[in-house]
Amino acid sequence: MSRILGVSLALVFSGAISTPSQAVEGGLGAYLLGSRDSFAGIVPGPGTYGGIDIVHSQGEVRGLSLGGLPITAESDLKLTFAKISVTHVPDAELWGGTPAFNINIPVVLDASLTFIGETPPIVGVPIEDTTSGVGDITLTSMVGWHRGNLHYSAGLSVFAPTGSYSTASVDVGGRRINALNTGKNIWSFQPVVSATYFDPSNGLEFSGAASFIFSTKNDATDYQNAPAVNLEGTVLQHTKSGWAFGVSGYAYAQLDDDSGSGAEGTRNALGAESLRAQVFGLGPMISYSGGKLFGKPASFKLKYYTEFDAKRRFESDTLWFNASITF
Repeated sequence: MSRILGVSLALVFSGAISTPSQAVEGGLGAYLLGSRDSFAGIVPGPGTYGGIDIVHSQGEVRGLSLGGLPITAESDLKLTFAKISVTHVPDAELWGGTPAFNINIPVVLDASLTFIGETPPIVGVPIEDTTSGVGDITLTSMVGWHRGNLHYSAGLSVFAPTGSYSTASVDVGGRRINALNTGKNIWSFQPVVSATYFDPSNGLEFSGAASFIFSTKNDATDYQNAPAVNLEGTVLQHTKSGWAFGVSGYAYAQLDDDSGSGAEGTRNALGAESLRAQVFGLGPMISYSGGKLFGKPASFKLKYYTEFDAKRRFESDTLWFNASITF
């Protein structure tokens, strides 16, 4: 059981990563929604845990701002990225609980944006943009406590602007824009509380997490994202063979409208009263614990999210694979 919880912690921490820059300015937030799922509230015993993620997402949105450039057309985004995650749990006690520390390094393997121009001088012209490279690194600290079958934790994730970023430019003759970035050019901070109820006698698990995310202003575009709240939940049935099956979902909503001259210019260009964003996601998940990878205890997870009722951000379908290992 301790090994299962250990690799599961790596799975949970592996999600606290930054997405490539895309309302939220760019149509995507710093935090990858749906990251905190199975065993979200558990911090296991001392050790070092690693994770590798491969994520593919495809979505669309009408009206967004990329690199300071308002785009009124319906835009399609295809995104594939990988990530390396390392979590260390020291042999120590903090506030009566177990502390843990994590670093996430995302690498955008391929990101492509396409749309048909709707404003001069590109009316009716197919436009595309692509990018790849290292994204914004995330650092997370957390403390966890246990009371019987109930496990809960509190933590803070910091998203650092380590990815590449530049303001948008348009090449009319080449039918291209340079607007996609692997970084968001802002610092973001996410306090989070999580809880898990897991009964080993019947294998039933209920996990949830609630967090807020606050960001600094993007000085390059004078765009300030409003604070947002994230709610995530998972129900899984674990089996004695190590397999688990269930569903996972999330809800995201900004608490206010975006501000700054960049946001005002985007509202004017889109003819929008507000850029306040929201989205919901839901989908199946399957995991397997008790396996081996490089001779070490490992856990594997596959999940799929489909989003709905999105406003002012991409509405996407996401396929996500994770492999986690205990060193």
